This record gives sequence, structure tokens and C-alpha cells, in this order.
Amino acid sequence: MKEKNKKSYAFRSSIGMRLTLSIGLIISVVIFILFYSIYLNTKKQHLQQIHSQAEALLSEMTLIREWISSYNGVWTKTPGDYYLKMEDGYYQKSPAMVTKELSDLSRDKRDYRFHITSLILTNPENMSDEFEHNALIQFEDHFDPVAEVDRNGDEPVYRLMFPLEVKASCLKCHNTEGYQVGDLRGGLSVIVPISEMDASLAKSRRILTFSAFGIISLVMITLYIMVNKMVISPVAQLEEVAIAVSNGDYEARCNLNTDDELEVLGKTLNEMVYSLQKSQDSLKERVAQRTQELDTISEVALIISQSGALEEVLNEALGKVINASGAEGGFIHLLEKGNSSVVVHKNLSTDIIACFANNSGKYIIPSLKNAIQVENINKDTFQILFPNSLCAEKEYTLIEAGYARAASILLKSHSRPLGTMVLLSKKENSFSAEIMQLLESIGNQLGVAIENAKYHQHIEEIAVLEERARISRELHDSLAQTLGWLSIKTELLEEDIKLGKLEESTTEMTTIRNVVKDACYDVRESIDGLRTRPTGDINLTIAAWIAEFRQRSKLKTEFHTGEEKLTLSPRIETELLRILQEALTNVRKHANAKSVNIYLQKKEKYVKLIIEDDGRGFNFDSQEDGRHFGLSIMRERAENLGGSFDLKSERNKGTRVTATLPISPSMLT
Repeated sequence: MKEKNKKSYAFRSSIGMRLTLSIGLIISVVIFILFYSIYLNTKKQHLQQIHSQAEALLSEMTLIREWISSYNGVWTKTPGDYYLKMEDGYYQKSPAMVTKELSDLSRDKRDYRFHITSLILTNPENMSDEFEHNALIQFEDHFDPVAEVDRNGDEPVYRLMFPLEVKASCLKCHNTEGYQVGDLRGGLSVIVPISEMDASLAKSRRILTFSAFGIISLVMITLYIMVNKMVISPVAQLEEVAIAVSNGDYEARCNLNTDDELEVLGKTLNEMVYSLQKSQDSLKERVAQRTQELDTISEVALIISQSGALEEVLNEALGKVINASGAEGGFIHLLEKGNSSVVVHKNLSTDIIACFANNSGKYIIPSLKNAIQVENINKDTFQILFPNSLCAEKEYTLIEAGYARAASILLKSHSRPLGTMVLLSKKENSFSAEIMQLLESIGNQLGVAIENAKYHQHIEEIAVLEERARISRELHDSLAQTLGWLSIKTELLEEDIKLGKLEESTTEMTTIRNVVKDACYDVRESIDGLRTRPTGDINLTIAAWIAEFRQRSKLKTEFHTGEEKLTLSPRIETELLRILQEALTNVRKHANAKSVNIYLQKKEKYVKLIIEDDGRGFNFDSQEDGRHFGLSIMRERAENLGGSFDLKSERNKGTRVTATLPISPSMLT
């Protein structure tokens, strides 16, 4: 959880940083463009200032030259570097010479200098450089001044050159050169150092740069603080609530007072969490209710699966249903041939039970139009649910007892009604739709349990009838015939004694004694067969029966099995034992065998019983199976359980009986 929170904080910080950097980058670009524009404008102003200075210097020098030219030169007492001629101690200087001397003087005093040149030179010292030569060529086309910033030398300079136009005063000195007024004579340039301008621009550049960085830093810090306060902190609070809700804490709420969309989002989130909490609580209630219903169904199924009496099963199941449905009491009655009888009831007085009887004292049959009915208890609605009830004639016994609602659930199996379960509640909001669905499901379970109980009862009755038939057959085949034979023999013995035939009488007595002994053996065998019950291990049951058979019959009897313990259903074990008893009885009575081998094998979902003897055998025809009553019974026992029966016998080669039965009734095919 801590690592998850750390990741969320890192994520939150990265959002704030990215948002700040994004906005800061835009502001930085704007500030850079603005400050760069300011720098360019400042540079332009400096250049304009230098240009104006150079232009003023050239204009001043041009005026000086025109003034000198208008006086046909100037006369000085000192010759200087250059002069035209000397008269009376004065030296005449031309405008170009004055320009040259002023340029030298300005270079020494003021760091700028003038230079006059021409494409047609009279003084080689006035040779033009590349800038001046190009300017003079441009002056041939138009007389516009030419300017340039030159940074190729040791010191950066600004250069400006004006064209020199021939005027009338110029012809006094240049009349022999063929010039006319208005012609291009040459050009006058000025060179102004711009080191101070560059230093000023560099200073301005540094100031602007530091100012830009300062402003950007201040804007970024302010922006981050504002973003953190206005966006990141509210989003963090929203995230904390979301994480808490994801961890199951539906009590978490956010409290935002930003007066913007985030506050609206926070309120919406709170409403959503509240709705989730209600849904979660409702879901928990429904899950708890469904769990209780499933527990009830499981408990009822467990009760039904237990091998108890039907009345005990219904009584215990009714208690579970009353607890699950919230009812105060109820009863279950079964339908038997149009009559209804209360089987079990809980938490109901005898008066309430009697309320559901008619005038003849028999319990009424509830209305079976619907599988489930819920009615408010009053005279009209209750008569719909329980017609002919005595409740109305007993001054509303149910109403006086405080009951407000009644539910009748049909107990059915395969859409066949087997009984009803009636529940009574004192709460008017009892028996909701979900509870009634649960009761319907339990009603179907109880219906199946009732039908199974009746089915098992029917099976038991059939088994009793079969055992009676077997005993009657055995008594008829053995004991009845023996008693009849004994009756005839005793009469003949009585006549022999009267006639004095003592020797013959002694022989007859021995025969009669042996027959009586065999009859006693048959009776003992029948009694032992009836007493033998399933033990849960068919090997143990068969081994015990064979031990008794071996002792009584004196036959060599061997039992072979490949399983240490073989568990079958009680019914399968019983039928398999009865087939074995019938087969061994036939061997003892009819086979005249010396040994018998019994094999019990388990193959997948079936168990196979084989009885082999080495007796005299007989010619068996399966078409005549019905003539052998014992064989027919064994075949019916096997086939009724979904198994098979087979017999092979030849005269003087013994007999082999094979019965194959499923391990449990659920595997019947």
C-alpha cells in the first residue's frame, strides 16, 4: 500500500511539474520573443543614432567644403601638410585639403575621420578602398548615400558615404577637367567607431537576459504554487478518496472549496461514493440473504439425504424453513387419495391446527390452483387459500392469535402434488418474492423426498412380497412335499408294524429319519437366508454365508475374489446375496456335485458373480427358462437392477451361473 501511495505521489508531482513546465515554456518563448524584439529595437536605435551622427558629420563637412569653395579656397599663414600656392606669406588651401586636415584632426581628437575620394583622382593619397569604390559605382546610377558596418578591422566602425556633386563654385578649380554643374565629382565618407555602441548593446543584452531568466523563474515559481494550490491539491484529495474507495472504505469523502469545476467534481464523487456505499450495503444484504437461502437449501438437502423416517425428515426440514422465512409457525400435510392429514407442525397450538379442518373433522386440502400462494389473513382472502376452513366459524382464530400473513407452498414431484407446507407469520411484510422462490425450491426438494420415501416403501413392500413368494416356493418345493411324503410313509409304516414286518419297518424308519433331517436343513437354510443382511462389504457377507453352507452341505466350496473390500449399495448387495443363495441351494439339491467355486469380480461400474459346480448338469434351453422357477427369479433379480443373468450347463459337465449387476443403483442404464 505504501509503495502504491508513493507511486501516486510521484504521479501527482509529475503532473504538476509537467503542467508548470508546459505553461512556463509557453511563457518563456513569449518572453524570449519580446525581449529579443526589445534587443533588436535597441540595436536598431543605436545604429540609427550612429547613422544620424555620421550623417551630421558629413553634412557639416559638406557645408564647410561649400563655404570654402564659395571663397575659392582659404588662405592661412601656416602651410600645413598641403596647400595650392603661397602669396604674400599666405598659403591657399582647397576644400579637399581642408577636408584632409580636418579628418586627421578629428581622428586624433574625436576618434572619427573623413575621407574624400573619386574614381578620377588628382591626389593618389585619396585612393578609395573597397567600400568607397563600390559606393562610387552606385553613385553613377543614383546619388543616395551608402552606409555599412565594418567589423573586419581591429575595431568595428560605421561607415557612411555621401556623393559629391559638381556645383558652380567647384568649376573655379576644376574647369579644366571637363566637369559640368550636376556631375558626380567623387564621394565624401566618414568612419565612426562603434565599440561603445557594441559595449552598450552587450550590456543591454546581458540585462535583458538576466531580466528574462528572473521573470521566467518568478513566473515558474508562482505558476507552480498556483497550480499546486488550484489543481494538484484538489486532484490529490480526489485521488485519496478514489484509492480509499478502491480499498473498500466507503466512508471516505472529499471537501473541496475551490468554487470551480473541481468542486463540482468533488461533490459528484461524493455522491457516487454514497451510491456505491448504498449499493454495497444492498449487495451485502442480498449476498447474506442468498447465502442464508443456500445454507437453508443445503441443510434441507442434508436432512433429506439422511436415512431417517419421513416424519422426522419433514419435522426437521420444517424447522429450518421457519427460521429461514421468518415465520412464527407452520405445518406440513400430505395428500393421500384425496384426503389431507397433518404430518408435522411447529409452534402452533392445537386450536390453530384444528382451524384447518372441515365440519367432518378431516383436514382440508388447500387450493392447488397455484404452486405458491400468499394471502393476508382475513375472512375473504383466507377462504381463497383454504376453502371450507373452520377458522371463520371459530371467530377468526388466526386473527385473534395475531397472524397477519399465510403462505401455502405446494410439495410436488414431476408436477404431481404430494402435499402442502403452510407457514404463518405475524408480520404484514413477510414472505417476499425472494423468500417465496426459496420456499418453492425447498417445496420441490421435499416433494422429491416424499416421493422417494413412498418409492422406497413401495420397494420394501415388493421385496417383502418377493421374499414371501420365495419362502412359499421353498416351503412348497421342500417342506410341503416332504411333509406329504412323510404322511404317506407313516401310514405305510403303521400298516407294516401291524402286519409284523419289523425289518422293513426299521428300514422305512431310517429313510423317514433322513428325510426329516433334510427338511430341517431346508428350514434352517431358509431362516439363515432371511437373517443374512448387508454388511457394507459384500466379500465379508458372501464369505460368512459360504462358511455356513460348507458346514451344512459338506461340499468343497471355494470363494475367489480380487478385492480386499468391495462396497456395494445395500439393495445391490442384498440381491446379489439372494442370487448366490438360490444358486447354491440348487447345487446342493440337484447337482450331485463334489465341489463348488465362487468368483466375485469388479469391472469398472459393474460387479460379476460366477458360481461353477462339477455336478451332473442338465440340458438347458433358454427358451424353457420359465419352467425353472428358481432360475426365473434369479434372472428377474438381475435384470430389474439393470444387470444381466446367464446360465450354461451340459449333462455330466457341470453348471456355470453368471450374474452381472451395477455397483450402485445410480449406474443403472
